Amino acid sequence: MRWILYILIFLALLVLAGFLFPRVATTERSVYIAEPPAVVFPYLNNFRNFNKWSPWYQIDPETEYTYEGFPEGNGAVMKWTSENPNVGTGSQTITASEPYSRIATALDFGPQGKAKAEFRLQPQGSGTNVTWTFASEMGGSPIARWMGLLVSRMVGKSYEDGLQKLKTLVESESAGQGTSDAPSAAPTPTEPGTLEPENVDPGMENQIIEGDEIEEPDTDGDALEEFEEEQP
Repeated sequence: MRWILYILIFLALLVLAGFLFPRVATTERSVYIAEPPAVVFPYLNNFRNFNKWSPWYQIDPETEYTYEGFPEGNGAVMKWTSENPNVGTGSQTITASEPYSRIATALDFGPQGKAKAEFRLQPQGSGTNVTWTFASEMGGSPIARWMGLLVSRMVGKSYEDGLQKLKTLVESESAGQGTSDAPSAAPTPTEPGTLEPENVDPGMENQIIEGDEIEEPDTDGDALEEFEEEQP
């Protein structure tokens, strides 16, 4: 019967370990694109350009997409419906748009929960470093926190694929001197009060895809407080 005791101890350790993980699952990935922020920004600020580089589009090309609100910028909405469980039904809404430096989105996956995502564009040399971040509240249970680790890894891999597709798309269309499908390089802000980015020292030029690291802060208080403050 000793082996039963060992199993119970092991399960107890798994539960206790779960409480050490953060309540908010987070991940981020970055890529260098050899075009300035003004060229990259329209690919991210308009959902009608999203499926040109989306890492999820090929999972089910039969997915139905609808667009609501503004055509681009703050207030733009994209909804999708698919019979494929790996795609499902959901929506994303642009909640902040700052040419040509930042775009924030709110994601709603229905019963699967909600999340926040953000694109940050930083000039580097003659190009742009694009960072894509993700954050989702997983809850307080240890099982949910273990699931948060899995979510972070899965999203991180998809982000890597999507950013590489974005890089290829932007650089190839720019090399073709702007095809008819290429977005405008200088979109007009969609609402008063949007912020122009500050100048950034373009001293370094590099291409990066960050490793699959899971942030594990000493406590989950700061991450949870930041997530709750961003809720609309």
